[in-house]
Amino acid sequence: MDTSDYPSLPDLSQFHARLAANSRRVEEVIDSQIDSIERLFSAVTAQDWSVVAQMSRLLADQEPDVVGPDVVREARSVFNELSRAHDGSQPLHLPNLLDACRAVRKNRQWTS
Repeated sequence: MDTSDYPSLPDLSQFHARLAANSRRVEEVIDSQIDSIERLFSAVTAQDWSVVAQMSRLLADQEPDVVGPDVVREARSVFNELSRAHDGSQPLHLPNLLDACRAVRKNRQWTS
């Protein structure tokens, strides 16, 4: 049997190692976004609008395929609201951002 079209076992081992390393990197990125979402929830509970603005900006700057387009869109809206003169009330787009974040968190727990 000619095996020239198939990778050798050492090559497969190297491919597997690279795949595992890349998988860990992706997990770390996703976990860091989940941490940002958790900090956002805590800040909302405490009504700490400066931290909500920080977390919103962090989430708004993410790639849509990392945290989802809904999170990015709503985070931008919340950040824009908080960047303008803020009277201490809850930003109008905050419920939408929280719903989008809950969906990401739920999907992440399901896939873990």
